[in-house]
Amino acid sequence: MKQEINTFMKKFLPFIFLISAPALASTNQLDFMWGRGTPLNSIQAQGSAERDGLRGSFWAFDAMHHISNQLYLGVGIGHFTSADNNSATFIPNANSIIDSRKTSSLLLGRMDLIPGGRWVPYAIAGAGWVKNSLTVTSDQGTLVDDSKSTLGYAGGLGLDLILGDRLLIGIEARYEGSLAQTFGMTPTGVAASGQTGVRTSLNLFLVGLKAGVKY
Repeated sequence: MKQEINTFMKKFLPFIFLISAPALASTNQLDFMWGRGTPLNSIQAQGSAERDGLRGSFWAFDAMHHISNQLYLGVGIGHFTSADNNSATFIPNANSIIDSRKTSSLLLGRMDLIPGGRWVPYAIAGAGWVKNSLTVTSDQGTLVDDSKSTLGYAGGLGLDLILGDRLLIGIEARYEGSLAQTFGMTPTGVAASGQTGVRTSLNLFLVGLKAGVKY
């Protein structure tokens, strides 16, 4: 995780500085969001198709620059970790545990649908880089332990409650997707399943509470 954050900072720190510097912006907004996410895709080996982990937790941090009455541009980072999905049928005659993780670094655009009020509904969308990780363990050992980096994208709707000149709280629902990738089986996984990999895109539905500051 530390290496992933360092990679993001090297790529996007200059851009964050530009969009966040008060001298260059009439309004900037920093948001931190925490909530729950649900994996939407499944994988299959010899047995039944099983979801890429169960509902888990995520956090996200967005830095946005207000460029017009309704429009913001900026960047966001986030991380999701699923809960364990226990399966007795993914590999026949074996108990398996499936979980997944996603780290994202996205360029974001936000449009306030009704700007200027105390309650501000908005739409948000973005695209960028994501790192998807998938782990499957069973009675025989580790079947899958692989990570893939690929193109990611997101879109969602939210609602901010403006508490004063600077502070706000809100709620946001976001869909986060990525291109499908093949995650390689370990030698133990190949022996147990008879296949070399499993394919999934690790798409997520996220809902979180947020706190933010304008400056």
